[in-house]
Amino acid sequence: MDPWVAIALIIAGLIGVAVVMLIFDVLRGDIGGRHTLSRARRIVVIATDGPTADRAEEWVAAERIERPDLQCFVIVEPEGEGLYQSIHDVLDREGADSIVFVRHAAERHEEHTGTIARLHDEGVGPIDSIYVEESVTA
Repeated sequence: MDPWVAIALIIAGLIGVAVVMLIFDVLRGDIGGRHTLSRARRIVVIATDGPTADRAEEWVAAERIERPDLQCFVIVEPEGEGLYQSIHDVLDREGADSIVFVRHAAERHEEHTGTIARLHDEGVGPIDSIYVEESVTA
């Protein structure tokens, strides 16, 4: 057999294995974050005002019913540098797996700005959002 054919077959085999591994990672949710939050065991939940703090507490209580081993660290602080530092303090101290921002429904379609954008740009870990419906805030 020609050595170039053998090399080509080895490379094709390696590429095939890599593609299969990628497909299984995507299906399992390791890529794309589809199941990241459901696998997290330590979550930082961030609220910036009264209505989002109330929604954060409701969400944490509901999650703990389904997953009693879940540890949540709720931070209630206005948007700004203090919130950013508090988040990093908790991440460093507690080793959280994921971050959940509680936001108002009106912010659902806005571009991420402030602390959430900063954390996303840093790539600190999986970041998700839950929303306070308008009827709750009225």
